[in-house]
Amino acid sequence: MKRSRVLWPVMALLAVMSISLTAGVARSAGPNRVVILPFTANSQEDISFLTKGLRDMLASRLPWQDKVTVVEPDLVAPLLKKFPPPYNETKAREIGKELSAQVVVYGSITKLGQTISVDARVVKVDEPGQALTAFVHAKDLDAVIPQINQFAQRINAEIFKRPDAIAAQNEAKEASKTAAVGGSTGSGNLDKLPENISPLNPLFLKELSGIESDRYWRSPRLRGIINSVAVSDIDGDGKNELLILFPNSIRFYRLTGGSFRLIYEFKNGPKGDYLFVDCADIDGDGLPEIYVSNRIFNSTESFVLEWREGGPRMREKGIPYYFRTQPNPLGKGDWLFAQGSAVDAPFWGPLYKMHYKNGKLETEREMNLPETAMIFNFVLVDLNASGRLYTVLIGPTMHLRVYNDKNQQMWISGETYNASSKFLEYMELQGTDYESSWWYLYSRLYLTDLNKDGRHEILCLQVKGRFGMVMEHTRMIYQGTIYGMSWNGLSMVEDWRTPRIQGDVTDYVIGDVGNVGRPALVLSFTQQIFGGMVNKGVSNVVAFTLKPSVSKKKAPENKGL
Repeated sequence: MKRSRVLWPVMALLAVMSISLTAGVARSAGPNRVVILPFTANSQEDISFLTKGLRDMLASRLPWQDKVTVVEPDLVAPLLKKFPPPYNETKAREIGKELSAQVVVYGSITKLGQTISVDARVVKVDEPGQALTAFVHAKDLDAVIPQINQFAQRINAEIFKRPDAIAAQNEAKEASKTAAVGGSTGSGNLDKLPENISPLNPLFLKELSGIESDRYWRSPRLRGIINSVAVSDIDGDGKNELLILFPNSIRFYRLTGGSFRLIYEFKNGPKGDYLFVDCADIDGDGLPEIYVSNRIFNSTESFVLEWREGGPRMREKGIPYYFRTQPNPLGKGDWLFAQGSAVDAPFWGPLYKMHYKNGKLETEREMNLPETAMIFNFVLVDLNASGRLYTVLIGPTMHLRVYNDKNQQMWISGETYNASSKFLEYMELQGTDYESSWWYLYSRLYLTDLNKDGRHEILCLQVKGRFGMVMEHTRMIYQGTIYGMSWNGLSMVEDWRTPRIQGDVTDYVIGDVGNVGRPALVLSFTQQIFGGMVNKGVSNVVAFTLKPSVSKKKAPENKGL
């Protein structure tokens, strides 16, 4: 009996120690969790877009695979009623403990006129030491962004000890020292480029960043108006073909070395006006299908081809949908979208994601997209490598717009993009009668990830036209420039741009058109007198070969829709 009385306190003590150790292990197991609290806004105007954008910028720059994860705002929101702003170190640590987080970021943002100030702090939940602080003061929004990037770099280096962030900090310090004594840190030919030249291609101008290239190719003149282009290995031989879509035919070319060879011309196909062509392996058989969006009179009668026995063969026709494919923004493969039309509406009905069932193309699900989304004016994109989809689209005013996954507008451009001279004719109800009307299409946005860092870029087009874009039945587009745009957490920013293309740029894609093992920016442009009124002209295809820099960071796994 005495022995059991002696052992009981010992066993109880061991049990308590076991629970404590288990709790400690459970708390430290897995990646570090970071909570980013809403920054307190100090301004007479609504700057909620700034506070949200600041949070998104940090949330996109702090995650580290298997080591650091950012707690979703939906999990943080319920605690904000219990711990209302303004925040301090004590509140931050309490919130961190409630959410089993190791690090909490908080602060305030002040806007006076165009001047912006950000006071940011980072605390470790279980360590009472001094907070990591940063104070940013800038004359405008554009000047804030690089400083927030530097702050995120400091967090990664000083809090999480990320080797790449530490190395970047050390390089910046060395560069600063060298610059102070008038030295140079550059090495190699790319560092000798003028500051306004993008290493993506010496012909491209850059704004913030770029990727490198060395050459371009231009096709011979082709009679007729090119409506669309695509690059794909349609026959499965390991070499890509260039598909050029004319209003009533498709030409298949092979570009290898110095040879530009026509291998097939598809003509005498379904009647109508062939608007766009897309290639993607949606049925999963290893070969891409060819999707042609076709309008005849006031109806949509698109068709699908596939390459069989040395040429394109009709798979389905008379399909009442327009098509658009894009890379899967959440993983591998491609997605196919579709939308119908009506006699009195060029685009009508829901946007669908499509798939094949029992060999037949069918609707898979209806998409929940912003109200102004149409089949040819949007892309779905993971802008900050978070696994959450944003919608980027060209709105009715031809401004570029960004919407979050709840279809709330996050940003709108100050300039217009993706106007085109391509139009659809339809019957519009005017009073009690129908009259023939024109609907000008947008050039399509293109989704890519040239540097393979998991954050997508958007290619868009800016054009110039004589008399602007105000004339109802005439668009005289004579010049176009393609821009590479990326999301910095607050807005879409220009990374690079092509030289000005003299002509009406009708479509553009990324693909290894020359079969040289490197992607190229491939675009088509047309020379014609009056866009929309005269369907005669000559066209060219241009390919800028690219040298994308490769990042080790991988895109998120496919989570599906």
